[in-house]
Amino acid sequence: MKRKNKLIAISLVITFISFLCFAQENESRIADKTINSNSSSLQKSLLIPGWGQIAEKRYIEGALFLASEIFCVYKIVSYNRKGNYYYDLYKEVNCVKDAIRYRELTKKYDIRRNKFIFIAASIWALNLMDIYFIIKSKEKKKDNIKLIMQINEEKKISFSISYNF
Repeated sequence: MKRKNKLIAISLVITFISFLCFAQENESRIADKTINSNSSSLQKSLLIPGWGQIAEKRYIEGALFLASEIFCVYKIVSYNRKGNYYYDLYKEVNCVKDAIRYRELTKKYDIRRNKFIFIAASIWALNLMDIYFIIKSKEKKKDNIKLIMQINEEKKISFSISYNF
């Protein structure tokens, strides 16, 4: 049973990594044509934690978010299966002592599963905050210096330069 779980986890990791590699290659071609690729990075991170960071060339952050999310999903599935296994045993047992023990084990694995669901949601939220701040800092750098040209009613042209820091 453990070998099957490991194979599933490994295949998920390989699938996500290959998906990211191919998507990033295609995205670099598309990004040249699009005006605002920042929102697409946010959308990528919304779908798969770490994908937006990888698209923004922050590979370590992206890999950490992706790996931690995959680990949490693996643990959620694992604890859910264990909880279901002990619950099935609990329903079939005739001895009160064994029923109590199986029910306690079911509760234990359900609590662990719920904790990992919370952790996975927290990682997802941190991922979105991180990519949001990355995008905002990029936009700030682009808009630091502005040259504004105005034409008034008397057809006089005025220029103004502003700098934000």
